[in-house]
Amino acid sequence: MYAGLDFGTSNCSIGIMKNKQPELVPLENGKNRLPSALFIQNEIMAPAKLSSMDIAARIETLKLDRAQASHAYKTLSDDAIVSVARYQLKKEHRQKSVISKTAESMLEALRGDGDIIFGEEAERRHIALPDSGFYIKSPKSFLGADINATQRSVFTTIVEKMLAFIKQEVENIKQVTLDQIVIGRPVNFHGLLGQDGNQQALTIINHAATNVGFKQVEFLMEPVAAAYDYERLLSEDKLVLVLDLGGGTTDCSMIKVGPSYRYLQDRESCILSHTGKRIGGIDLDNKLALMSLMPHFGKNAMLSNGLPVPNNLFRQAVSVNDVAAQKDFNLPRTGKELIEYCRITQDVNLRRLKTLRDKKLGLRVSRSAELAKILLSDKTSLDLSLDYIEHNLNIQIHRTEFNDAIADELNKFEHLMKEAITQAGAKPDVLYVTGGTAMSPVIQEWINSIFPHLEIVIGDHFGSVTSGLVTQAERLFKT
Repeated sequence: MYAGLDFGTSNCSIGIMKNKQPELVPLENGKNRLPSALFIQNEIMAPAKLSSMDIAARIETLKLDRAQASHAYKTLSDDAIVSVARYQLKKEHRQKSVISKTAESMLEALRGDGDIIFGEEAERRHIALPDSGFYIKSPKSFLGADINATQRSVFTTIVEKMLAFIKQEVENIKQVTLDQIVIGRPVNFHGLLGQDGNQQALTIINHAATNVGFKQVEFLMEPVAAAYDYERLLSEDKLVLVLDLGGGTTDCSMIKVGPSYRYLQDRESCILSHTGKRIGGIDLDNKLALMSLMPHFGKNAMLSNGLPVPNNLFRQAVSVNDVAAQKDFNLPRTGKELIEYCRITQDVNLRRLKTLRDKKLGLRVSRSAELAKILLSDKTSLDLSLDYIEHNLNIQIHRTEFNDAIADELNKFEHLMKEAITQAGAKPDVLYVTGGTAMSPVIQEWINSIFPHLEIVIGDHFGSVTSGLVTQAERLFKT
C-alpha cells in the first residue's frame, strides 16, 4: 500500500487514495493533523500494547456515544472513532503503568524504548509537567542545521519514532500495510548549510523511513505537491504560481498544470522554478511574542550601569523551536545573569522573564502569541491573558502591531514569489495559496495587495500538500 506524507514543521498529515480521491487519515484523537511535537518521558515505561479485543470494545462504546444527537463524537467518521479509541487506551495505559527506571538524558530516554507522547498531548504534558521529560517541537527544523554525528543520531531516532507512530496509526486504522511513501520536502530546510544541509535532512528522513519499514521512499517538493492537488480540479491548462506558507518554511514554485500534463510520467519539464526560505508561521508567532509581549517582560529595560538588558535573552525566551537558543536560555549561567539584571534595574517587569525561565513557560508564551495571531484575524485588538505568568496580567495587542511585527517577513515572502516569476520567465495565470500561515486574513489581505489583478485561489490550508503527495504516490507506485 502507498501513501503521501506531509512531514511538516508545525503539523504532520498522511493520506491514502480511496475511490480515486486522496483521503487524509486521522492520527491523533480523531484529528487528521498531528502537531509536530513529542514528549519523551524521563520515567521509562513499557509502551502500550493494544489488543484487538480491547480496541473493538472501546470502538463499540464510542459508536454508542456517537449515536447520541448531542454528543461531541456525533460527526466523527468510523476511521476517526478508531483513532479516538486508540488514543484513549494509550492514555489510560500511561496513567496506570509501572515505571521501570528514570532516564538522565534525552538519549537514554530514547534508547530506553519507553512510551513517547506525540502531538497535542505532548504539548499539554510539557506545559503541565515540564520537568518530567524531554520536549521537542518541530524536529524537522533541526535536520538541515550544523549538527554533529551524535546529534544526527539523536534526530534520526526522533524522526524514526514519529514516522513509526504515524505508520502504525494508519496501518491499524485502515488495516493495511504501508510499504511505499512519498514524503514532502521544502525547497530549503532550516539551517545555514545550504545544499549540504538539504542533503543531510533528506538522508536523515530517508534512513528513518527505511528503518521503520517503508520499502520505497520518494520525495517531492511541497509546493509542487500542492500544484498537483490543484490540478485535479482543472479542465484547462494553466501556469500556476504556488505559495506554500508553512509553519517553518515558505516555498514557491511556477509549474504548468492541467489536462495536457496530468498523466505525464515525467513532470520535470513542467516545473519552471523553485524558491524557498526557512521562515514560516512559527517565525511570525515568535516575532509577535518578541515585539508585543516581551516589552512587558522587561525588554528595553535599562540597568543601573546605563546599559540595556541584552535583547538576546528575550529572543531566546520566545524561540521555542530553536534548540540552541533554548539550551543557552536554560543554562545556569543565564539564570545567574538574569538574577543580577533583576537586582540592578528598576523595571520590575524583568521579574516576569525570570518567572518564564524558572517555570519553563516559554511554550505557553509562544502558544499565547499564536492565539493572539489567530484572534486578530477577526478583531482589531484584544486583551491577551497571561495569568500563568502573573495574576491578572493582561496585554492589549492591536492588529497594527502584528502587521508591524511581521513586516520584514512579509517582504521576504514577496521577494520569494517575484523571484520565482523571474526565474520562470513567464507570468502566472493564477496564484494558488496553501499552508496554515495563509489562514490569517492579515496575510490574505497582504497577498491581494501584492497581486491585485491576478486570480488567487486559496487551497486547503492543511490538506493540499498531503493530497498532492498522495496523487504523486499513485503515479509512482500504482501497479
